[in-house]
Amino acid sequence: MKKILLLLLFPLFVSAQDKEFADKSSKIDLYVDQLLADWNIPGLALVIVHKDRVIYSKGYGYRDLENKLPVTESTLFPIASNTKLFTATLAAELAAEGKLSLDVPVKQYLPGINFSNPELNFKVTLRDMLSHRTGLPAYDGIWLNAPFKRKELISKIYYMKPALGFREGYIYNNNMYTTAGIAIEEVSQKSWEQNIQERIFDPLEMNSSGFTGIGAKPDNHSLSYFESEDNKKLKARTFLAQSESLAPAGNIYSNMADMSKWLILQVNGGKYKGKQVISAAAIEETKIPNAISDKRGRYDELSNSLYAMGRILQTYKGTKFISHTGSIDGFYSNLSYLPKDSLALFIVHNAVSAGSLRSVMNLPIIDILQSREITDWSSRYRKDYLDAQERNKKSVDEINASQVKNTYPSHPALAYTGKFTHPVYGDILIDFKNNNLQLQYRSLNATLHHWHYDQFITMDDGKGFPDMRISFLTNDKGEIDKIVTRPFGDPQTEFIRAK
Repeated sequence: MKKILLLLLFPLFVSAQDKEFADKSSKIDLYVDQLLADWNIPGLALVIVHKDRVIYSKGYGYRDLENKLPVTESTLFPIASNTKLFTATLAAELAAEGKLSLDVPVKQYLPGINFSNPELNFKVTLRDMLSHRTGLPAYDGIWLNAPFKRKELISKIYYMKPALGFREGYIYNNNMYTTAGIAIEEVSQKSWEQNIQERIFDPLEMNSSGFTGIGAKPDNHSLSYFESEDNKKLKARTFLAQSESLAPAGNIYSNMADMSKWLILQVNGGKYKGKQVISAAAIEETKIPNAISDKRGRYDELSNSLYAMGRILQTYKGTKFISHTGSIDGFYSNLSYLPKDSLALFIVHNAVSAGSLRSVMNLPIIDILQSREITDWSSRYRKDYLDAQERNKKSVDEINASQVKNTYPSHPALAYTGKFTHPVYGDILIDFKNNNLQLQYRSLNATLHHWHYDQFITMDDGKGFPDMRISFLTNDKGEIDKIVTRPFGDPQTEFIRAK
């Protein structure tokens, strides 16, 4: 991988402590270079701040392999779920200003919201939503690649069935963050994007940051890549999961130059360049733990994790750190903050194959900064990844073996065509073109390949869109009137033929 020249931002006379950080840069380089090689990562960017200054900012590899365009500190990446801290911070700041409460039922701000469980209507607060303790499962298929505007999400919440009792446990839920963002809009009478722009981006001079789906995609935005199944060659991913309805949970894009300013604000209790951009009270509010997000724990070096609001609190080898990860469309990020050391870092890469690494790719850097033995987290997770690939291959083989050969659909092709609808997931259109059944769902237009009997599947053509398995069902008259599928991995769902 071609490396970009290291950008270390120091004044002419550096302190002994700054010099110590600079001396560690070669170790960080070696670690990242090995990471890129071991995981086939095209490009990665990293920034580290100490107190009120950037001490390390670097791009590695490529944002565009085909055109050999390098990653620099100006390269834009989606920060994905690291957007959540921005939303949580807005809510905490509005609470500090007395404009809302984090602890009253959210129905006070969104009268139209209705949960399937009456208890949730009376009890769910913004704090519950922002700390993933409503008991509602993810239902990511609702927002993923969705065409609807975010306020339409309110009407869909009724159909989300709880998997746990209220505040009984932790279930990560992007839709609840979107709903919290809508509540912020109602209270402020400004869009979530306007709030972020005016309250955070502008005062922090985050002039390159923006929101996916608004305006043209910037020229210096990175591509993401996945490995082809046949030869492991890297291919650019073109399927876009992000949607307007996801925005408060994951739609910010940024670069190292801008993210360094967000990190400096975190390290300095809401201050940037001596100005109190976000109140210290709001910053502290987002650090209060509300749910146990990891009860079991896996490694001795890491404590169990607690979820606050847009943040995870843990200790690593006895060092307290606050972090969050992000993953969307083949981009994976990690934001970490060490309060005692006034250090924070942000790291992001563009390889699907290394997605599982996002929660620990920061830890060797923390080891280096703490001047201690470097634990080889990459090898640990690489083994897990290869084992998972082998299990997945066996699972695919088992599914293929279950196919009943030499069967035929029960009806003529035209009987399967039509519009099939669901109040949460929208419409699936089945048409007959070029002598094949064709499926249209959101941005997916794909041929339906006969599997067996009345089951059909789509096959990914290399764009990264998940395959869909469609089962056609009949009514008492033998007419096709329903289809069953799992939208983007959500539970099996019936779509009813529209009359």
